Amino acid sequence: MAWGTRGRDLLWIMSMVLIMHLVIFGLIGAGFSDTYIPVTVFLVLFTILGILGSIDAMDDVAGVAEDADEEERKTVSHKRFIATQWMGFKVLIGLGFGLTALAELWVMWAS
Repeated sequence: MAWGTRGRDLLWIMSMVLIMHLVIFGLIGAGFSDTYIPVTVFLVLFTILGILGSIDAMDDVAGVAEDADEEERKTVSHKRFIATQWMGFKVLIGLGFGLTALAELWVMWAS
């Protein structure tokens, strides 16, 4: 149950960051330059929270897997989970969220 709960948390975090970026794309595209200062603060805060929240959710799921009893450790799903390379996902989330935020900041302030 803990895997499912934290997995949903991860999905919600990623969905909220995606929606945030879509809203910011809309503000930039519409030319609302008066909103750039508050949008910048929001963008930096939400990007950091999105990255840290996503990594934390993945680490929590890994912690649940480490607490598995002997019966659970024998299952195929547990073995598959342990074999998953989580660092790659963490790097992709960090780079994806971070680089998107930097690109938005660039468009808002440098162009």
